[in-house]
Amino acid sequence: MLKKLSQFIEFDGPAPRTSKNDTKKSQQLSQSFDFLSLIKAWREIAGEKLSEHTIPLKNQHGTLVVLSNHSAFANELSFMEVPLKKKIFAKFPNLDKSIVSIKFIVDSTHFEQQYSQFIAPLDKIKSNNSQKLHPFSPEFRRLKKEAEAAFHDIEDLEIKEKLISLYIQTGSQS
Repeated sequence: MLKKLSQFIEFDGPAPRTSKNDTKKSQQLSQSFDFLSLIKAWREIAGEKLSEHTIPLKNQHGTLVVLSNHSAFANELSFMEVPLKKKIFAKFPNLDKSIVSIKFIVDSTHFEQQYSQFIAPLDKIKSNNSQKLHPFSPEFRRLKKEAEAAFHDIEDLEIKEKLISLYIQTGSQS
C-alpha cells in the first residue's frame, strides 16, 4: 500500500520497504469477502419466496450457515444445496473455495432480528424508489416540463413520449 501511495506523494528518499507480513495482509484484504453482499443478493440466489424465510448467517470453517424461521423452509433448502451453491459461486466466484457445504438452522426469534436488521431496510429502500408520482403532483409536472424542454427538437412523437416518460421515472428516483 505504501508503494501505491508513493506514486502520488513525493518522498525525499526511497519508498519504505514492505515486509512479507504486510504483503500477506494486503493479499488477504483483497481476497476478503463482504458478507453483506451475500445477504443483499440472497433474494436473487434463493428466490423470492424462500428468501422471505431464510437469511445467510455466517460462513465458518467452509460451512455457510443459513438461518430460517421455519423448519419447512430449512428442509426445502437442504434439498437445494447444490443449486444454491452454484448460484452463489456464479454471483461470487471468490467464495468457490470458502464454501464447502451449507447448513440450515431454524430459530424464528433470531431470524426476525436478523431479517429486521439486514433485509427490511433494503426492502424499504426499494419500495421508496418504486413509488410513482401522481400526474397532477407538482413534482411530476416539473419533471414533465423539464423533459419536454429537453426533448423539444425530437420530431418522432412516439420516441419523444418514451423519452419524456423515462426522464420522469429516473427523475423521481433521485
